[in-house]
Amino acid sequence: MTVTNVDVLDGQQPPPPGWIKDPTDLNAGAGGDYLYLTFERDGTMPPVTDVYILDDGVTPPPMYEKIDVDLNKGAGGDYLYLCFTRQPGNPILDFKVIASSEANPNPPAGYKRAPTDLNKGAGGKYIYLCYKN
Repeated sequence: MTVTNVDVLDGQQPPPPGWIKDPTDLNAGAGGDYLYLTFERDGTMPPVTDVYILDDGVTPPPMYEKIDVDLNKGAGGDYLYLCFTRQPGNPILDFKVIASSEANPNPPAGYKRAPTDLNKGAGGKYIYLCYKN
């Protein structure tokens, strides 16, 4: 089943019913707030087809929805926001967040890696959002 919705949870709150919470803290090693990616697979909505990491002050691309949670909240790094779209395209089937001591880690087999380190400017581990089409 395809991913149909994406959000970022602040703290240890559980995901909404039916949603999947990735266990990797988006601020791992940076000392910021505990943040987690969560997503839903609901056959009643159009699928998510792309994600985009947005720097503060930059307008999201047309047809992209911005999640209004700073991905470096409390960590002192760059203000970064996750955006996604449901425009026609290859649907996203799954997400994985990876934390690495390497600046350019390989994504898990079958996944693509978004190019922006989610801990950009904050120190700590290199955190990347990976997705599978």
